[in-house]
Amino acid sequence: SDNSADYALNIVHMKIQKPFTFRHGESSFEKYTQTENLGTALIHDPNGHIKWENGADIQVTYATPDSTWDDYRDKRVLTGRDFDVEGLAVVNNELAIVGDELMPAIFAVNPTTGVVLTPFVRTPDIDENGQFNGRFLSTRGDKVHCSIESLEANECSSVDSSVVDASDFRKHDPSGGYEGFSLLGDGTIAAFVEKKSGDTTLGDEPGVRVYHVLPGDGTPENPPAFKSFLGFYPFEINAGNIADVSAIPGSSTKVLVIERNGYPNGHMWPGASMPANKLCVVDLYDTNEDMVMTNKKCILNYHDIDDPWDVDGNGIFKYAQTQVTNEQVIVVDDYCIVAGTDTNFPFTNQFELDDEQVPFIQEVTDTRFMVVCFVEPIFNADYGFL
Repeated sequence: SDNSADYALNIVHMKIQKPFTFRHGESSFEKYTQTENLGTALIHDPNGHIKWENGADIQVTYATPDSTWDDYRDKRVLTGRDFDVEGLAVVNNELAIVGDELMPAIFAVNPTTGVVLTPFVRTPDIDENGQFNGRFLSTRGDKVHCSIESLEANECSSVDSSVVDASDFRKHDPSGGYEGFSLLGDGTIAAFVEKKSGDTTLGDEPGVRVYHVLPGDGTPENPPAFKSFLGFYPFEINAGNIADVSAIPGSSTKVLVIERNGYPNGHMWPGASMPANKLCVVDLYDTNEDMVMTNKKCILNYHDIDDPWDVDGNGIFKYAQTQVTNEQVIVVDDYCIVAGTDTNFPFTNQFELDDEQVPFIQEVTDTRFMVVCFVEPIFNADYGFL
């Protein structure tokens, strides 16, 4: 990866809670409430499960930023050069499946300890009928394309795109893997590829790919596995990226999707096609003859949220989650979601404002979360929303 080779991958258990009382007795609270870190687990591979087909090992065995990383090297902590972990489906306290963006691939970890439990499993390519064809997706950031000598010299953060073209793999963009990755009601996983744009050969497909994944049992003998290709998820106009996915509680067929577009080119944000952060419900199994998911309804735009009780006390009864990259959503019950931003520092100042113009500049530079609730129980599996 050219992005975060010196970042130690980790899983953070967060407490996210915002005081809310319907303004009972004119009660009010601070504009921003701090979240609480309940524990951080470094993703590490003490049993040596992570190896590439060419013999490549994880980044810390080749190079670390300085001596403060010695214990990370000894623990075999994974970094952003190994995987870009943007999907996590938690099965229980001892088993979660990671969805990686960089290869893209999946593997099992213990979400409490961060220990890697299985080797990674590559994403299968599909034929024109949606069947696995024996090939696999790969990107220019995939270590399989590097020589061992270049990795040992820390000189292969990525390869030229033509190297992937000339390989037996199907080329995809290194920032286009699993962004939406959700545990379904039956214990299996819906895995959404983020996009079909960028340095990829998937650009002519009618939507982004959605795979059905079996989690396995967390042993090397029974790792996570790709069961089937579910279909293509179609974007709304001007959207082009899956930001995150969360299953409707109890449902094995319906999920909530937050979709977005990327940073505009040639002008400041917001541009002509912005904002496009829309929240939609889709039926994974209602597809047409082109394998496109057609039963879909959008229910919210993150930049146009009603705030009738003026939760932030600014006298404005609208709220906008002003971030291009809103990349977390979790359905917490029949009524509410928690949504979060991806900081993407230093690009968080998307309006190019001076610090003195923004009273809460630190709060909007850090990762932000919001809680949004609907009046009706639209996230109940029996509500009949679609």
